[in-house]
Amino acid sequence: MISKNNLFQIDENDIFENDKLDRKDAIENLSSLLISTKDAFTISINADWGAGKTTFVKLWKSYLEKEHNVNSIYFSAWEDDFSNEPLISILGEISKYISDNFKTESKIVSKFDEVKKLFLKVLKRGLPAFINGVTGGVLDSDKGYESAISALSEEATKELIDNYSDHKELVQKFKEAIQVLLKNIDNTKPFVIFIDELDRCRPLYAIELLERVKHIFGVDGLIFVFSIDKKQLTESIKSQYGNIDAYAYLKRFIDLEYNLKNPYVHKFCSLLYVKYKIGELLQNKSVGNTYDTDVGILDMIHYLTKSLNLTLRDLEQAFIHFSVILKTINTVSDGMYFRVFVFFIVLRLKNIDLYIDLLEKRKKYIEIKEDLLYQEGKNDDYNDIEIFIKSIILATSQSNEELEEIVEQEKHLLNNIDNSNKRNYREQKSLVAFLLNEKYGGSGDIKLNNLIHLAINKVEFIDSFNFEVN
Repeated sequence: MISKNNLFQIDENDIFENDKLDRKDAIENLSSLLISTKDAFTISINADWGAGKTTFVKLWKSYLEKEHNVNSIYFSAWEDDFSNEPLISILGEISKYISDNFKTESKIVSKFDEVKKLFLKVLKRGLPAFINGVTGGVLDSDKGYESAISALSEEATKELIDNYSDHKELVQKFKEAIQVLLKNIDNTKPFVIFIDELDRCRPLYAIELLERVKHIFGVDGLIFVFSIDKKQLTESIKSQYGNIDAYAYLKRFIDLEYNLKNPYVHKFCSLLYVKYKIGELLQNKSVGNTYDTDVGILDMIHYLTKSLNLTLRDLEQAFIHFSVILKTINTVSDGMYFRVFVFFIVLRLKNIDLYIDLLEKRKKYIEIKEDLLYQEGKNDDYNDIEIFIKSIILATSQSNEELEEIVEQEKHLLNNIDNSNKRNYREQKSLVAFLLNEKYGGSGDIKLNNLIHLAINKVEFIDSFNFEVN
């Protein structure tokens, strides 16, 4: 049976039961912050793609509902960006929430009906729609309002100016109607709308959504939480407005930023190791008792997490690939074989260009080494892992004859190390042993270059499958 990733499950009775990254403290603190304000407020949860933002905001939503009785909505902007108008997406989600939670004849439903009536007027009188209307649809407002306005006739421009005050008053009435609605839902706590994956939307849609939230939904008691990859979102802004200060522009719409960090990645790796039954699979291949194979593999993953900046999604993908590969190979007694697998699985997943550079010898040893080794300080805990990675770089895509030459060169360096430098001597000796596959469970029967060749064939095979993690 092939293991696969399952969506994160939240137990209503124990919200943090399946939380493997200890998010509880952060969520409790952020919740205290949100329920302490009744002002219009926006906050962003910033992290790279695949760093666990969606799980975080879903946990947070569940916690707010259970522990503080806060009314909230979650939706993925990316799934809703088929709509050309973000106002429709936001109102549509509020409409669904009201229909799911309140009876048809309730006062809240009638108040929302008033909101919808005003919403239609706001939508009809909105600037983008108006520009397209008076120009007969010839102009595309997506290309920028400035070019559209410059093409308007003098009469149409006068009409825009004359209607400005009316439109402004209409927007204010709409905001007041939203505020009345929220007070009827709960007059003591804010209403929270979680908007996820905004950075994955079409650039124009993402920007317009932020603008609508700021100018149309800036209502006391209404809080928006945006889950974003800030770097990606700023690129979207630049794609629309050119080389502007996108970070400063983004601050116009977000009152507070929270950077989501993952300090418990080691723990997460250990849990994935158990989840995908890596230990059992290794034992089935008769390598369970060779130099703490599980520890060596986890050490390799921990190191690569730092050096290649792996996200949680990357890690899950790596473990899925590794578990499938273990099911496809025959019984092996060579522990080093699996460390080689882990290295190339992770490298191919995270940096395909560097993977190809290594296989095709497109870069020199020193260049590859700089790209692959963790640069922020020397850590003795990873000393052997670093030496092993150096040996992989040296041995990859080498013939037996070429490897023999490399081994002789490294032995020569070993023999010329000063006796007083015991550390360098040990490291160089380990490097030679790794090349010959005579260290930590290596049999020595198959040299490292050949182990690498076997591993790459399996990695290339498994890469033909799609194991996308949700």
